[in-house]
Amino acid sequence: MIRVATLNSSNGHDLSIADLHARITQLRQMEIDILCCQGVWRATDDREENQIRLLSQSLQVNCSCFAAYRHRQSEKDRKSTSASGLAILTGSKIWPLNSGNLKGICEPEGSREIVQFALVRKNGASILILNLQLCESRQLQLLQLSALFSHQMLRGRYGAVVLCSDRRTKLTANELQTITKMSNYVAHSPAPSASSAGEGMLWILVANKQPVASVTINNLQTSLSLEFEMDRISLDKNNKPYYALSFDEQWAGYKANAQTLAT
Repeated sequence: MIRVATLNSSNGHDLSIADLHARITQLRQMEIDILCCQGVWRATDDREENQIRLLSQSLQVNCSCFAAYRHRQSEKDRKSTSASGLAILTGSKIWPLNSGNLKGICEPEGSREIVQFALVRKNGASILILNLQLCESRQLQLLQLSALFSHQMLRGRYGAVVLCSDRRTKLTANELQTITKMSNYVAHSPAPSASSAGEGMLWILVANKQPVASVTINNLQTSLSLEFEMDRISLDKNNKPYYALSFDEQWAGYKANAQTLAT
């Protein structure tokens, strides 16, 4: 069982610590495995507000990666700074394999230009996590998601793809279907539209051809959290494990070692 949730900590204004504690109480009851955050604050000084540390300690999860897009100085100490950005937090049974950032389509003010990704593994199958701030206008959303799903990273083979954003898309189901066809993945859960109640988006996609795992959504707890099962599919008669090698440049050494061992 894998439990995933998304949390938008800014939503146009900074979330207070009291409101964050209320959300933490809800998340603690879900026993989250993967948490994607947008607009979360991380401070360089322990005396300053640090939402990532609060989430990590309260939920007993690790911050696997953080990407900053906005900075501010402390009013008390100008040398102390904090940054707001994207964060992916994972539980103890989730194994992070790789992470990084992609440059994406940005808003005119240039504040939304990062797509964060992480490759993790559980029960022998890999999950690609995509975490981003979705542009506000419909036209920019179309460009942003089209660029993302045409990226070579989404031609790799994963058990599932999890996409989280701070707002729901204004695109239609047909438009989203056309966009995902640029990749090897199709929607496994409906992408919440802007007309739906609530904010934020949590979307599960699975391989269109030759899946390496079977994915079953057990419970859509809320619009921003769900739980699913993922069982790896044997790819040959020898039941050899499948290794997600989509990040070719960084994993070229592993490929060379694997070939050497095979001979």
